[in-house]
Amino acid sequence: MKLRLLFLLFALLPFLQLTTAQTLPRIDLTALSDTLSEDIPVTASFTITYYDTAWASERVESYACLVNLRGATSMLYDKNSMEVRFVDSTGDDLDVNLLGIRTGLDKYILDAVAADRSHIRNRVAMDIFTSFARLPYSTDYGQRYSTVGRFVEVWIEGEYEGLFCLSDPVNRKLLGCKKPQNGLVRGVLYKCGSYGDGAFLESNGTAPGNTDEWNAWTMKYPNNPTPEAWLPLQQLMNVSWDSIPDSAYAGLVQSHFYYDNLVDVYLFVIMSGIGDFGYKNCYLACPNIQADSRFVVVPWDLDHSFGSTWNACYMNTPVTLRGQSNLWRVHPFRRLLANEESGFYEALATRWYELKDGPLSVDSVCTIIQGYATQLDATQGWQHDRAKWNDNPIYFYETAQREADYMILWYQRSHARLTELLAPYRH
Repeated sequence: MKLRLLFLLFALLPFLQLTTAQTLPRIDLTALSDTLSEDIPVTASFTITYYDTAWASERVESYACLVNLRGATSMLYDKNSMEVRFVDSTGDDLDVNLLGIRTGLDKYILDAVAADRSHIRNRVAMDIFTSFARLPYSTDYGQRYSTVGRFVEVWIEGEYEGLFCLSDPVNRKLLGCKKPQNGLVRGVLYKCGSYGDGAFLESNGTAPGNTDEWNAWTMKYPNNPTPEAWLPLQQLMNVSWDSIPDSAYAGLVQSHFYYDNLVDVYLFVIMSGIGDFGYKNCYLACPNIQADSRFVVVPWDLDHSFGSTWNACYMNTPVTLRGQSNLWRVHPFRRLLANEESGFYEALATRWYELKDGPLSVDSVCTIIQGYATQLDATQGWQHDRAKWNDNPIYFYETAQREADYMILWYQRSHARLTELLAPYRH
């Protein structure tokens, strides 16, 4: 019970950090050396103004930084997401803990949430995942492997740019990936950005070289891509996923993945209605291939959730055990779900019944949704953003509460449906 309360407190933390004047933290980007672009970071000055509850006063912090636009989908819109990297006077990376998000971090994301009618789906989903999922090994950040974020309002050269979510990235430090040692690659981190053979963990017959991108994947760590650094992913694609007998399949899966991680991620995907996922929009990480070659699956980009698509269309189809995403089509989930004797459905049911009245209860999840909606309406951050961006690219309701009500109803129905679907597999 104490652990559940701690998780809930963590999820509510962003809503407890409103200022006495009920305003969101303000970020000013000024003195830009050039026009923002995706490829070339631009030198800028970064100032954040926020109310510090510990000191009961307003605080102002200023830093030098490099800024660039980011996100393939975000680039389709006029309101773009950004990546901010802090530097010291010599241009070296500078660790800054903004709003208590994370220590030891020099790079942050400003998510534009441009095409999510709620603005909060990705943040809600990440907070839910944080409330119950932990890495199966120790890290410097309490084994969490989802992001932490705070809503802010951004001005660029004095002009209001809108409501953003400031968050930490998924990176080597968060996931505990070890640096190379004695010339050997240890920790590896890959991100899947498109559909194709690689996104299904199937080889396309090519061999990776000294390249950042290969077979639908981008190497995020090590920083200098080599065939050796690509080898763990290449070997994963060359596993005989389809030819091995059913009786040996579970053992094969557990030799390449942390099984509890697969259960948590898949359960999370179906309970949140996450689409556009599998393996696209997620990471694969191995903390140290020299000690243990098993991978973890790390969720990312979760705005296609809670009854909405990536472009803000509503999806009211009932929850199913094969979900709305492509995750059930990829290795190793494909055969785990196709074969009811695999034990995977029983594992999902066991985990669901452990969580459905705690972190994944209707009350817990809807408290997170409601908390963010209340915050955005009370601070007028929602209304300010709507005045700037309504109908570009989508229509926004007059209040955040309107969309939150839809999300809450969606989850209430989905929670009941998932309980019904998994009941036969409960032992």
